[in-house]
Amino acid sequence: MARRTSIDLPFGDAEYRFHLDIPRLKELQEKCNAGPPEVLARLADGRARVEDAQETIRLGLIGGGMPAQEALKLVRNYAGDDTPLVEVIATALMVLGAAVLGNPAPTPPPEPAEGNPEAATS
Repeated sequence: MARRTSIDLPFGDAEYRFHLDIPRLKELQEKCNAGPPEVLARLADGRARVEDAQETIRLGLIGGGMPAQEALKLVRNYAGDDTPLVEVIATALMVLGAAVLGNPAPTPPPEPAEGNPEAATS
């Protein structure tokens, strides 16, 4: 099964594409003073710092094609002071998890069997 490292997730006011390629993973590593697997472990086991989560989201948005200033604004609005930290960490965990572990490619729906149009709906 093909795996990809980007993921589409709801965040704040809409659904966005998040992607952490190697250059952005290196930047995350510098910002968080830990390698991506370590940041992922911290997010998963409750040792995460706020910056681990916010930087993962910000860099993921940039990697997904968003201009840096817009990504920073979204993080401030939807991963900032008024957002429960657990929500920020959950989003970051999915973004970094896709980059480190891969995200299964969506499977297309099965085609209906010839002569049996109900096969696809059951």
